[in-house]
Amino acid sequence: MKKNLFLTSVLIAMFSFALNAQTPFNFETLTLPSQGYWNGSDESGLFGDNEISFDNNYNSDWSSWSGFSFAYDTITSDSQYAAFADSEEGHVFGIGYVPSDWQSGTYDNIPIVCKFTNSVEIQSVDITNNKKTADVIINGDSGFGDPAFSEGDYFKIIIKGFYNGDTTGIVSFFLADYTAGNSYVVDTWNTVNLSSFGITDSLKFNLASTHTGSYGMNTPAYFCIDNIKYNYPASVNNLSGTEISVYPNPAVDNINITNISNSDISISDISGKIVFGKSNCNETESINLSNIKPGIYFITLRNNNKVITEKFIKQ
Repeated sequence: MKKNLFLTSVLIAMFSFALNAQTPFNFETLTLPSQGYWNGSDESGLFGDNEISFDNNYNSDWSSWSGFSFAYDTITSDSQYAAFADSEEGHVFGIGYVPSDWQSGTYDNIPIVCKFTNSVEIQSVDITNNKKTADVIINGDSGFGDPAFSEGDYFKIIIKGFYNGDTTGIVSFFLADYTAGNSYVVDTWNTVNLSSFGITDSLKFNLASTHTGSYGMNTPAYFCIDNIKYNYPASVNNLSGTEISVYPNPAVDNINITNISNSDISISDISGKIVFGKSNCNETESINLSNIKPGIYFITLRNNNKVITEKFIKQ
């Protein structure tokens, strides 16, 4: 797979799509090398098709990679390419590895990205643990002096949606949870609902763990991904500040939205939880925010031919 050929196919992709025709990306159409996994060693820098692409960074000096790779589910000789769950409908799945910012010396995680050629209404993604990561969570890592997880520990994935550079929402999912009386490590594929994001043109994936040290997160920063589902709306318009008005912003007790006749409204918080919804709105709606906690929220408006997401702050 050559980078220039891939980018050419992306640029010539068609812009006309059927309304609400759900499209899944499940990695099955990708061509696997003979070893049963692809990790970017060809230095193409990304993979995917003409609808979605996944970033990959390969370091030939260290024969290491970050970003996304993909593998066949019977690969077990190297646990970084294995899922800690049985296969779903097919056998090929994606693997994400979140690198740390060692160059700056902060060792903060650097989120990894997948991008859509055209804006979509994202629906969901299937997530499970990576086998190497699950083994360290359950048994610890004696080589690095990291113990197994115990009460109070957790490991989670954080998925953030974007549209035209603005955040459309954040959803977290626990891959291991030893808090509040829980004690589990995810060993099945789980569908994570991302529909609250609305219109999205890219997704960023990050990981968080209670096991950290001087060099960042101690838990191996892998996860497995499959079945990314999304719809193509009839049209997507970036209408912020033109056809609709959302004011005041920041808001205290009420927020007003104009030019939204016959639209459906939902308001979601930064975790993706919907805190308000209304159908068949009037030309102007005034929404009472007195029962909503201060923070960042997203208003999503839908009608027959467009979806609009606006961010606002509740003080």
